[in-house]
Amino acid sequence: MPDGALAKGLEQLAAMKDHVLQLDSALSQLAKTSGLSAAELKNITEEAFRMGDAAGESGAQVLSCIASAHRAGYDIRQSMALAEEALKMSSLSFGMDDAADAVSRLNTILDSFGESADFASSINDGLAAVAGSGPADFDTLAQGMAALSESASCAGLSFEETLGLLSGAYAVLKDMDQVAGGEPAIFSMLKESYGSAGDVYGILDELSGVWNTLDAPARETFAISNAGDAQKEVFAALMDNWAGVESAVSSAQDSVGAADQASALCLDSLSAKTAVFQNKVAQLSAALMDSGILRFFLDL
Repeated sequence: MPDGALAKGLEQLAAMKDHVLQLDSALSQLAKTSGLSAAELKNITEEAFRMGDAAGESGAQVLSCIASAHRAGYDIRQSMALAEEALKMSSLSFGMDDAADAVSRLNTILDSFGESADFASSINDGLAAVAGSGPADFDTLAQGMAALSESASCAGLSFEETLGLLSGAYAVLKDMDQVAGGEPAIFSMLKESYGSAGDVYGILDELSGVWNTLDAPARETFAISNAGDAQKEVFAALMDNWAGVESAVSSAQDSVGAADQASALCLDSLSAKTAVFQNKVAQLSAALMDSGILRFFLDL
């Protein structure tokens, strides 16, 4: 065999070995926390490759994502469902390279609203739909939702209403840190001022009707009385763009399938196709390792 061909073959074997080691590491993480049998781990590995092909990620990455979800307290079925949505979230995000980060973000939102892992698909759909029709991109909305979800839930707001309030204020202020940082204080002040007179979203809806009847000086006083001096700009942004808030809420409520549609476009990318190819190599590597053929050549 020519030296060049031999070197090339050894290089390919080394790459295959790397794939196997990555799989082994991911499986070890899952085995330590799940208590699954070898047969069950094999079935999950096969499902991980399927999920990886669909999401443009490697099987090892999917397994690592499942392990992250399981460590967060979900059972294996829920962990696989959450991992699938985390992969989708990371594919739609420009700022999240690691699906484990997406697991953490989804878990924060799910915990805040008291939802099960099955609701993760609604989170992705809502974010994708509002991002597709509004001023804030997917990452910006996801960041704001993770920061605001606990306060919003405590104020009795739904996930969709929270998305609307984030998008509506951001359209005016163009600063998600200001919006997500200021709205909790507004929620708290409204609850304190109006008590059981209505839910926070309903209160804001009624206040928007009053806002439209006021002149500029009166609006300043109205904003301070309802939101405090520190958050009067955020409150005014919500009032000025209440139609945008309602539109975003409507988009979130009618968003089934939005994330899948957006993700399908991402899967046409070269990086996603490369990941699918690497998945095939990893599957072949694992099969060869199981058969002993690859181990023989690696030893040689």
